[in-house]
Amino acid sequence: MTKPKTLEQLRAEKERAETQLAQEKHKLNRLENRKKYLEKGERQKRTHRLCNLGGTIESLAPEVKDLTRTEMTELMEQIFSLSEVQRAVRHMTITHISQANREKELKADGTISSERHAD
Repeated sequence: MTKPKTLEQLRAEKERAETQLAQEKHKLNRLENRKKYLEKGERQKRTHRLCNLGGTIESLAPEVKDLTRTEMTELMEQIFSLSEVQRAVRHMTITHISQANREKELKADGTISSERHAD
């Protein structure tokens, strides 16, 4: 049979539990902040990529600057429904994937690719 705990033992145990709870809450807060930071970084990368793509489109066809979002969407739908554009997209995608795989293989061999991509 175990001896009942004294009031001081119970207070010490409570203090340890409260300290551990505070530490776990702090740890959770740090992890949540880290998650927000990483998600924000991904959004910033996406925004940067989309702005670059939009800028490229405007540089190739300056007339699109005046189009509304709906008009631009209709134009993109027309362009991407063309069979030659679909073939070009597939070709570029396959080329990109092949290049990325080659770079992974080179890095796995311990070499570093000298190519730099402008994203």
